[in-house]
Amino acid sequence: MNIYIDALEKLVPNAKFVWINYDWDGLEWYDTRPKPKKEDWEIEKEKIIKYQPKQNCKDLAKQLISACDWSVLPDVNLQNKSDFENYRSILRNLILNPIEDPIFPMEPTPIWSN
Repeated sequence: MNIYIDALEKLVPNAKFVWINYDWDGLEWYDTRPKPKKEDWEIEKEKIIKYQPKQNCKDLAKQLISACDWSVLPDVNLQNKSDFENYRSILRNLILNPIEDPIFPMEPTPIWSN
């Protein structure tokens, strides 16, 4: 992720520009819309930096929940399916309500039915 570009994209989505060394003076603006003010860009950049720990929480929770999608498929016979459902519920909550210093639960060990 490049916070410099992300901040600019938040201010002017799909803007056309070239950026040399990510210095404001190195920003060559080719878009028909007005170039944002440097101050607005800096404010947006700080918002992104401040939100980054929550975004990291959200990203990891998505990765973990995706890795155990198999556990809730109808043809999977697990004795402890409810453990996986609870685990996934906690991860889903972290996706919807990310926090800065999350403690992620351990993925249950599958116990297969006969």
